[in-house]
Amino acid sequence: MPKVIIHDAIDPAALELLNSRPGMQIVTLEREERARLRTEISDADSIILRYLPLDADDIRAARNMKVISRHGVGYDNVDMAAANECGIPVATIGDANSLTVAELALYLMLAAAKQGLGYDKSVRAGDWWQAREEARTIELYDKTLLVVGFGRIGKLVAPRCHAFGMNVTVCDPYIAQNLITDAGFTPAADFNEALGQADIITLHTPLNDETRHMIDARALERMKAGALLVNTSRGPVVDGQALSDALSAGHIYAAGIDVFEEEPPPTSNPLFAHDNTILTPHIGGLTRECFHRSAIRCAQNTLDAIDGKLDKAFVVNPEVL
Repeated sequence: MPKVIIHDAIDPAALELLNSRPGMQIVTLEREERARLRTEISDADSIILRYLPLDADDIRAARNMKVISRHGVGYDNVDMAAANECGIPVATIGDANSLTVAELALYLMLAAAKQGLGYDKSVRAGDWWQAREEARTIELYDKTLLVVGFGRIGKLVAPRCHAFGMNVTVCDPYIAQNLITDAGFTPAADFNEALGQADIITLHTPLNDETRHMIDARALERMKAGALLVNTSRGPVVDGQALSDALSAGHIYAAGIDVFEEEPPPTSNPLFAHDNTILTPHIGGLTRECFHRSAIRCAQNTLDAIDGKLDKAFVVNPEVL
């Protein structure tokens, strides 16, 4: 009898898909039930994993595990060295959330450019006339946009920004540059130079040793005065304290942030002190539609792994197959 652990809530449609297979044992764990996880994982065939960190001891205890099915595209909460050592594939949802994250990047860009939070507060406080006369917003039209990372999400953000009349530059040294030019955009040969030329920067990179604090104090100093920064990738890609300092100094005009170095962020997070930051609680893939798509993909990855036909297009460590 195949056993599947579901850690944290997923869309009911995924449960229906799993239960449509006769003889499935479904074990649902709450977010805080870590001790129970260690017991249940020992004979599980699959785990559908959302936020919980899965460390090396967890993975080594999973003696029957056929797939770790991530409810997302990131897998930094999985000890990949242990997964590889144990020959366990880690599967993600592919492009199931790409459109949703791309739309959120546009929302954060617009909300920051139009100072949505500040104006909302002004209207509610009765500060109508003074708020109108300050003219503190900017336009997206004719601004130079730097898209950092031209993967599933970056490829969707770029044309949407181009539709606003923006001049789109893309920096991604890990792909053939003709993929950028063929899409109608300008490749950036030098990241640091591109930072200094962009009015708006939007980040769409994975988190790894190279991208951790990619946007640090030095990178922020290189940015054009009055630049706007959007991060929907991973929190540690940006040094939050350095960004706060740049906002305080007035060098950075505004920021739209969906991801944080520590999640949930403590109330002492320095970015909370700025009225020109638009903050969301890592909701890039949490529209109703995307939540459904993601859960279905996780369930399908689970069933395929049990059947021995897991699609390696969704596997981040296909060498273990």
